[in-house]
Amino acid sequence: MGFLIDLACFLFVPVICWRLVRGAVPMAVLPILTGLAVAIAADRFGFDKSVLGPSKWGETIGWVGVLILAFIAGLETRITANSGPRSGSRVATTALVGVALPFAVGFVVILSGAMNMVLAQPAGVSSLLSASAIGLCLAVSALPVLVGIVRELPMEDRPLGNLSLRIAALDDAILWIGLAALLFLHKGETDSLFAGGLPQAGAIAVFAAMIAVRRRFVDRLPDHILISGALGIAYLAAGTWATSMLGLHELLGAYFAGMLAPRQLAEHLHPEALGKLALFGLSPLFFAHRGLSIDGAVVTAEALGVALALLLLAGLSKVAAVHIAPPVADMQMTERTRLGLLLQCKGLMEIVAATILVQAGLITPTVFAVLVTLALISTTLTVPLFRSVSRARAMQRKPAR
Repeated sequence: MGFLIDLACFLFVPVICWRLVRGAVPMAVLPILTGLAVAIAADRFGFDKSVLGPSKWGETIGWVGVLILAFIAGLETRITANSGPRSGSRVATTALVGVALPFAVGFVVILSGAMNMVLAQPAGVSSLLSASAIGLCLAVSALPVLVGIVRELPMEDRPLGNLSLRIAALDDAILWIGLAALLFLHKGETDSLFAGGLPQAGAIAVFAAMIAVRRRFVDRLPDHILISGALGIAYLAAGTWATSMLGLHELLGAYFAGMLAPRQLAEHLHPEALGKLALFGLSPLFFAHRGLSIDGAVVTAEALGVALALLLLAGLSKVAAVHIAPPVADMQMTERTRLGLLLQCKGLMEIVAATILVQAGLITPTVFAVLVTLALISTTLTVPLFRSVSRARAMQRKPAR
């Protein structure tokens, strides 16, 4: 019964809402908003939100769905690799600047104490560590939610969307390395960073094998659904295991596994159809449960105001970073802005990072609520802002009559 209630509240309701708004809000956002609304209502009206979810099966299904979304994003990048410019070093530079600038802005603002009434540091935590934790969250780009947003973009915008996924994947890799460093500095747990040399070596070997195999199976892979499905599952499992052994998030492993898959395998897996199944039939449960986990009592007017202020700082600095270091040398200014608007999407990665930080004691529950609110607003505004700039660009390109 619990699983059925979970499905009704956090899968069927978001899908129905998406149909009612006709796609105006990304499907990846609506489940989070649904879960957060239940959490706030539970606090205001005093009922037990756990009766609605999450269920064990619902959590498992949702996790599988979001892993598939990240894997499909990597597959699409592989398929469209030849349609875009080859600018790997510039993409890495964009990712680095795109993390460094928002982090620096957030770090300075938090360290100045301008928002201490809401963003107070936890007792016993260095102000430098606390400011670094919040700055890191402001710098992140949301890989899994961005996957869903890119999935819903028009086909003519898909190459730019796939480029944003490449940058977001690097951003998130930097995020998880930064999180590991913060936890190490906070707790002094050197074992978590340097233990387990053999599994880490094995993880590197897995990625090396993926690269080697990709070059051998250019024209030799049979187009059979069972073979393709088995290979797809193997790549997904290997990628998630490898990144977990390296101390990174499994979602990054899923993305890189898709990106390193043979091109023929990527085409045989039919990512368009598989992505729709994951986006509408599986992953909403995962996103909704993240919203449900928030304590509704800490969502106040003051927290909302600080979240909006931080959103403005983080969004402007992310867009500015793309203008300063574009991934393509001759990229037009409008395209830089559109790419920056996609990358400012915080989504699930900030929520996951904030969860780790609050559990470690590096941020308070109030700061956690502010960061989650920021992530939701940022993600909700991503598509409307992107469409507004796209319409303005289309109007400029129209010949005058």
